[in-house]
Amino acid sequence: MLPIGSLSEAAYGLRQLLVARITDFESDIGRIRIGHPGANLKELEQSTENGLNLFFYHVDYDGYPTDGTADSPFYVRLYCLITAVCQKMDKTDPDNISGRDIGKGENELRLIGEVMRVLHQQPVFSLLDSDNAEIATLQIVPYKLTLDNLNHIWATQGSETPYRLSAAYEMSLAPVPYALPTTSSPLVGDPGMLSWGAMVRQSGKEKAGLNSLKPLVEYLEIDTTVADWMPHLSLVDKFGQPDATLHYVFKVAGSPAAELAILIAGKEGESISFFWNVWRRRKSDNAIVAWREDIADLQTPVAVIENDTSGDPFYPNRIDPQAIDPRRVCQVKLPTDITASDTKSWQATLSAVRSWQHADPSGNGATITTKIKSNLLLLHGEGA
Repeated sequence: MLPIGSLSEAAYGLRQLLVARITDFESDIGRIRIGHPGANLKELEQSTENGLNLFFYHVDYDGYPTDGTADSPFYVRLYCLITAVCQKMDKTDPDNISGRDIGKGENELRLIGEVMRVLHQQPVFSLLDSDNAEIATLQIVPYKLTLDNLNHIWATQGSETPYRLSAAYEMSLAPVPYALPTTSSPLVGDPGMLSWGAMVRQSGKEKAGLNSLKPLVEYLEIDTTVADWMPHLSLVDKFGQPDATLHYVFKVAGSPAAELAILIAGKEGESISFFWNVWRRRKSDNAIVAWREDIADLQTPVAVIENDTSGDPFYPNRIDPQAIDPRRVCQVKLPTDITASDTKSWQATLSAVRSWQHADPSGNGATITTKIKSNLLLLHGEGA
């Protein structure tokens, strides 16, 4: 038997993603095939159900990472043509709510549209090893094929395989060999850069020509009807005051032992856990303490996105800078490393993680748990 590789795992991961996110497939991974259209389309057409074919028609060598060695894996890009094969649906079909017959061609348009929606909403997924550890993260991006290239691909399938509606995607970057662990460059805590110069601005021109590099918190709404929805965080400065503002990057002034107000957006009644990654510099010897990762928050080990029974308008899935809802704000504290008396300066990232329990898309009847991480908040400051 051939060993498991990143190419086959990437293909299988794409099947799992589409099965989990397209309602019509009902966790039946067998309705998505991998292989040549000429070999699979006839079998899919003979089925009474809609299906997809994933044709990986090209693999492109991308080379070594800049911080890699000859013992490190190399990386490749995969190019996939996704073809829809659908069946006609009569208006008498109980699943047909349109009140009219739906032809094969229209159903294929609907299915390709669903594929494009799923890969737009979730353009990345992780490759995991046998111990459920992340090997790599693959990005899925639309790939534009010219008509000539498309004709060349279909011409290889023989004259008996007519062109079907398809969408092309690039998946990158997949490591080869698959099971070889890599050590990436460490997170940056201190760039170690200094600058000199006359930086005094003309009186009254202190802000002329300056742009804020901090990302703005803008209105967003999470679609929590999707099973694998991702929680979203922002920090509330001056919580409870009329001029309260939201931030993704924030300098903590004053005592680092103070409570921080965190606004959570997600599904009502769901539980999440907070985790910190921390970098700091010591006062005693000015030495850097490397990043410590996945530190569970001690004050709020588990937070629940509250239910509301007051009858007031309540939108737990929204981030709205103009309407900060106190019912979705929880208090957290920085890890004890930061509040230590020997801390000179520090940086920390905060994320929220929810556990999504779902059926294994392989169809073996097992229930698996997937950890879904939120966006990151970056905090920094000086020691006490």
